[in-house]
Amino acid sequence: MFMILLSCSDMNDVHDQYLRDGEIIYIGRVDSAKVFAGNERFDLRYWITDPRAKELKIYWDEKRDSVVVPIPEHLASESIDVSVGDETPMTEGSYTFQLVSNDKDGLTSVVFDQIGNVYGSMFQSTLVQRFVKETSYNADNNQLIITWGDPMSVRDIGVEMTYFEGDEEKVIEILNEDGTQTVIDDYNIEKGATFRTMYLPEEGAIDTFFTASSSVEIIQNVALKKIVTASSFLREGFEGSNAVDGVISSASRWITVSDAGLEHWIEIDLGREYSLTSFKVYKYLYNQYLIPNFYFQVNVSGEWVNATEVNNFLGETYTGTFDEEISTDKVRIFVPDYEDNMVRIMEIEVYAKL
Repeated sequence: MFMILLSCSDMNDVHDQYLRDGEIIYIGRVDSAKVFAGNERFDLRYWITDPRAKELKIYWDEKRDSVVVPIPEHLASESIDVSVGDETPMTEGSYTFQLVSNDKDGLTSVVFDQIGNVYGSMFQSTLVQRFVKETSYNADNNQLIITWGDPMSVRDIGVEMTYFEGDEEKVIEILNEDGTQTVIDDYNIEKGATFRTMYLPEEGAIDTFFTASSSVEIIQNVALKKIVTASSFLREGFEGSNAVDGVISSASRWITVSDAGLEHWIEIDLGREYSLTSFKVYKYLYNQYLIPNFYFQVNVSGEWVNATEVNNFLGETYTGTFDEEISTDKVRIFVPDYEDNMVRIMEIEVYAKL
């Protein structure tokens, strides 16, 4: 029995140091909380069950900053949401928020700590625009098809696109789960389109960040099925129109007559002026029926001007890219006289930025 009394005495000594100035009474503290990150701000969602708690003080930055918000009447199971930073933007960073409730009569709670983030210009500077793999435009039905590249980051959630459907402006969000291809009908190509990539800094964030807007560039074969004029063709079935019908095959070729001293050419009327970026010529058989030298020419004020000169070409497909875009409404392939001069071309593609 003596040892039991001694043990109790020791226990009282431990508590006495907290009771010398009287018993301390606390208001119930926050039961749980969650921080939702934003752009120079954050939202706080918390739960508190003590009905005596009337105010909540939120500290951060080692208590150098704080806000006080009222705690509304609520059911014990209900959460309460608070927004911080809407009026006075916060500095970007990671914080330990300290939550202290009080009854407005001097009683306070112990501290509840909750970690959270605030994003801003530093995060914004890391954003990268989404890559566009391919664009195609069908002038017959004004349909635009965009194939998007893969997201550059796990925080990249999709793209926002602005375009015109007829004369009506449209703004759509294309999320990653929507797939890699976007099809837009009745696209107004004259007014164009822009897009920007959307980033969510973390799951549950209240603000979406955006890259700067980029124009949707459509690189299109503007020679396809256009009107052509050719210097000659061998016979029916080998007309110049075969060179722009979209069929790359020996069954669909432009073939000229052959005679010593002849020059050959095929002119393509693009229908209107375009800004040309490149062209392709598909020749029949790489080791036979050679076209060793030819010129890609553009019409400038009624005169044919050489844009590209090709010499000693022995391949099947020639691709020419211009250092600077060339504006014109007519182009032609000109082949000077050469030995065994019968030209055989399966297809000519002329690419322009729309």
